[in-house]
Amino acid sequence: MLVMIGIGFSIGNHLGGKFADKSIDKTLLGFLSLLSVMMLLFPILAKTAIGAGIALVIWGASTFAVVPPLQMRVMEVAHEAQGLASSVNIGAFNLGNAVGAAAGGAVLSLGLGYVAVSLTGAVLAGIAMLLVLWQMRRRSDNSSDTATEAKACASN
Repeated sequence: MLVMIGIGFSIGNHLGGKFADKSIDKTLLGFLSLLSVMMLLFPILAKTAIGAGIALVIWGASTFAVVPPLQMRVMEVAHEAQGLASSVNIGAFNLGNAVGAAAGGAVLSLGLGYVAVSLTGAVLAGIAMLLVLWQMRRRSDNSSDTATEAKACASN
């Protein structure tokens, strides 16, 4: 099963980079959506070895497909400190791993069972989607403000 996850990681990293070249935001939203769906379906698919293997490939792919667009976003906004931003980004991925593990451990400590761990993962992916949507809206609002200022300057 670890090999299946590794295959998924490789596929996801390739697809994430390829799709992020076209649209970082759409790539993030698409693969976070897929990740959320897979986390919801995993308890059902994991009842058989074949289902679990397929789910782990898709889960691994959707998980690692968000890495290239996130790295591209960091490099896009870092301008003059890309090396520092890149290292902080890797730290953020590690923090995300720790938060996910802590959330899963907390769910198990509450006695909610393994299915709840998967549901918690789906909620975390949903929160990530909301953050991407918020960031997109914020960037859109800033673009509108900049365009309005440019028009005002041009008319003067």
